[in-house]
Amino acid sequence: MKGEMAFMKIAVKNAVAIGIALMLISLCGCTNFDKNYGVQSKPQSGENSSDNKKDIKIPEIKSDDEIMPTYLDISLYDEENYADIYLGEKYKYNITYCGSEIKVPSSYKEMVKKGWKVAESSEFTPDSIILAGKSAEVIFVNGYDKLLNAVFFNSGKSSVSLKKCPIVKFRVPENIINNPDSLYGQFWVNGVSNESAITDIVEYLGSPSHFYAVNSNEYYLDYFLSKKDKRTGITVYVNPMDDVVNSIEISYY
Repeated sequence: MKGEMAFMKIAVKNAVAIGIALMLISLCGCTNFDKNYGVQSKPQSGENSSDNKKDIKIPEIKSDDEIMPTYLDISLYDEENYADIYLGEKYKYNITYCGSEIKVPSSYKEMVKKGWKVAESSEFTPDSIILAGKSAEVIFVNGYDKLLNAVFFNSGKSSVSLKKCPIVKFRVPENIINNPDSLYGQFWVNGVSNESAITDIVEYLGSPSHFYAVNSNEYYLDYFLSKKDKRTGITVYVNPMDDVVNSIEISYY
């Protein structure tokens, strides 16, 4: 009897041991081996990743001009070569031409006092009628046969004679330094003269509000007084290949 009891106890213990072993085997069989154990985890694409599209900043389009970067900070200009740079509405013109002090705006009467008269070759005379909102360019000549172009503008609502319109622009269309036979004389505009290089222009007037390539041999630099009216300002035409001034315009509308 005692022998049978002992045998049954041993059988129960063996059965329990076998059951536990089978349970452990089944649990281990459900777990895959972690091949990445000990390897640093990487973020999933699109989750706190540097390739997230929200993190990519599209650069602003700047001027693609290849010549002006020699003289200007090209990052200031957009794709049309404009920048938020202005001389300022309180900027004062200081202009000398052929020894005469020139003011802009000016008048026909003031030019006559300074020894200038409308040249016979000019399309218009002092008594020519200028329609409202229209302008007319005339050529002045002084006692030394030096020429100066001037633009009269009728800002009124009715037609008037040219001599009653204000002069809103003066233009020296060529540089006597480039053409010794030129009928146009020496100019000095706020530091910029016939002999100025492009670096001199930038030194005296600063970076231009706008620049434009007419062709590879001619650019013009616009210096606007303000954003309100881009007709008003200084425009210097330059030859970047020879680094010289071609012509200059000064306007105030």
